[in-house]
This record gives sequence, structure tokens and C-alpha cells, in this order.
Amino acid sequence: MKRVAFAVAVLACAGSASAQNYRFPIELPSSGTQPYVTAYRDQDTGTGLKDWNCGTTTYNGHKGSDFGIGSWPVMDAGSRWIVAAADGKVIFVNDGCDDHCSTGACGCGSGFGNYVRLQHADGKTTTYGHMMKGSIAVSLNADVKCGQHLGKVGSSGNSTGPHLHFEPRNSSATSLEPFAGSCGASSSLWLSQGSYKGLPGDQCENPTPPEVDDSSLASESPAGTINVAPGASFQKSWVLQNTGNTTWSASGGYTLAHTGGDALGGSFPAALGGGENIAPNAQKTWAVAFVAPTSPGSYSGDFRMDRAGKGAFGATLHLDVVVTDSGGGGGASGGGGASGAAGSPPSGGAGPSGGGGSMSAGGKGGTPAVGGAGANAATASGTDVQGGCACRAAPVSESRLEWLALAALALLRRRR
Repeated sequence: MKRVAFAVAVLACAGSASAQNYRFPIELPSSGTQPYVTAYRDQDTGTGLKDWNCGTTTYNGHKGSDFGIGSWPVMDAGSRWIVAAADGKVIFVNDGCDDHCSTGACGCGSGFGNYVRLQHADGKTTTYGHMMKGSIAVSLNADVKCGQHLGKVGSSGNSTGPHLHFEPRNSSATSLEPFAGSCGASSSLWLSQGSYKGLPGDQCENPTPPEVDDSSLASESPAGTINVAPGASFQKSWVLQNTGNTTWSASGGYTLAHTGGDALGGSFPAALGGGENIAPNAQKTWAVAFVAPTSPGSYSGDFRMDRAGKGAFGATLHLDVVVTDSGGGGGASGGGGASGAAGSPPSGGAGPSGGGGSMSAGGKGGTPAVGGAGANAATASGTDVQGGCACRAAPVSESRLEWLALAALALLRRRR
């Protein structure tokens, strides 16, 4: 009962749907043998032969349209994909029949051999017969899109060589002529019928636009060149906008990849989170940790979004880094200058000045001590000594010799 109710519901919905038209149901190869017509539907209800164009490209009682692919060598080399002629639902699948029938009377699968049948929204069905054993790519009750792979061309069932038997039927299971012509249907079921013995067009009614992966840079932080110390860790963030028509996800193979220059210790490719899905027009922030090289200098790297099997795409992200060795010290702290302190001269005589002021490197010379008539300590050419390369403190040994000489002279004068 459930199966009957389901069928009635489908047909009830289909009654209000607009008629669907079909694309050619074999995927055309980019090179090699192209598919071709082997037999049209027979329009003659008796023993005669008549195709839709009033020709005889048919055989007696044939209810479908047959398309060959180039006989056994093409099939054995991988064959050709059979595709859905329109959106639909899989309502029947048969597999397991030998796919090298050449007698035309192998009988498996009600004569269709290995086959798939689709139910369409307008109430019609399409049958795809004589497939290769084990090639069926859809399952029962699955929804399929126009152009989706169903299976491969074979020679199973009542077949004499590799070909596709394509057969539309109405809601009463009566086979339909898809070609319009003088001896055919009044209107074509093909989106683009083509010429007699030519192939119908292979475009779907509402073709899915081709996938476009693209991105643009919305912002970055920090912007511009980054200055860091050798070996320092730092972070750079880029905000990318998805400007394509695909959704970025980890399962889809989307990553941020290093595409040139210096990787600077970053971990690449950088992966999306397991639950992340970046839809078209949405943004993704990539915050990447880097480590500066240990040698000072300028470094740069380039990064782009990448899709596994497709390659890099979208905006190129730049990272510019200058590594500066900031560990160099300034001038050495000034040490205490040598004190010019000298011993006290003997009392009663005019001796040298008491003590020279201390001098600091880079500073002004100490102020000489005022004493009796004697030479000022720590002076050069009678003026204060300024800091810098001209600054030189007299060695202690020279000061002591000068004092001893003066003391001896004073003693001699006293004895006189």
C-alpha cells in the first residue's frame, strides 16, 4: 500500500509541473570516438520500418533511441558515461547482467540488462539501458541532477554491441518519441534536437553554472611591513572574502597555502576547522603564527587560497618582515675619573695645589683645588679639559714625581 500511495503522490504533484525537456544522455568525450545514432524509435505499428524523419534508421518494433560509442575497443578502454537527461529521482536499478552480449537475445533485466529508470517532475520517466556491469553510480530513491553520472555504456541484456538505449515514457508507461518530425512527434522532447542522424545538444535546461573559486582581501593586521627581533614569534591576520560561487570547507579540500617566498616558520597549508563552511560573500579570518629568522634582514612570503586537485586561486596575500638586531649596547657608562689627590706638602712653604678634581669619561674635568702658589692639577695648556678624545688624565706616577721634585727644591732653599 505504501508503494502505491507514493506513486499516486508523485503523479499528483507532477500534473502541475511544466513539461521537462532533455539533454543528450551521454557525456561527450573531449577526444576519441564520438557517440552516434544507431537506431531511432520505430513509428510503424506493422512490419514496416519508419523513423521520425520517415526514414528507416530503426528496426521493427523498437521503442527507444539507440546511440553507439565505437564498439568493443571503446567500451573495454573505459567506455562512456551515461548521464541523466533531466533532473529526477531513481525509481529502478538493475545490475549484475553480463555486459558483453552480442547475440541480441541475452534476455537479462527484461531485455534492458543493467539499467536505471528515473521519474521526472512532469510525470514522465526515462530509461537508460544496456549498461556495463558494476558501473551504476546511483542508488534507488536518490535524487539526481541533469547531467549527473548514472553508469557506463555496455552491452547487457538484448544487445549486439555497446550502446545506450534511451526511452522516455509517459505516466501510463507508454513509450514516447522524443524527436519531432514529419513522421515523429509534433513537438520535440529535446532542448536542442539537432539534425537527422546528428546528436541532440548536451546542455541541461537549467544548467548549473560552472564552479568558480575566488577570493579578495578585505583587511589585514598589522598592515604593511612588520619589524621584529631575530627569532621572535609574531602573528599576521588576513580577512578574506569568498567572491566565488563555491563554499569553502575542510571536506572540500580548501586551505591557505604558502605559494612563494619565505614561509617564516608558519604551518602550511593552514586548514579550515571541521565545522567551518565559508559560503559565497562570507568572510574568513586567517590568523597565522610566524617565527622570525635569526639573521637580520628583509623577508617576504606569498600565500593564497588553495583547493585540493584544483590549485591556488584568488588574492595573493603578502607578508613583509624586517628583522632588526636591537641588542647592541649604547656608550659605556662613564667610570670615575682618576683623582688627582696629592699628599700635603710640608708646612710653611708654598706647595702645589691640594688635589685635582676627579674627571669622568665624557664629562667636564674636575675643578682644580685652590691652594698655595703651585701648578693646578689635571689641566692641559692652562685650561679645563673637555670630555671626549682629548680627555687624558695624567698618570699617578707623573704627579708623584712632580711633587717630589718640588719638595726637594723647597728643602734646598730652606737650608740656604
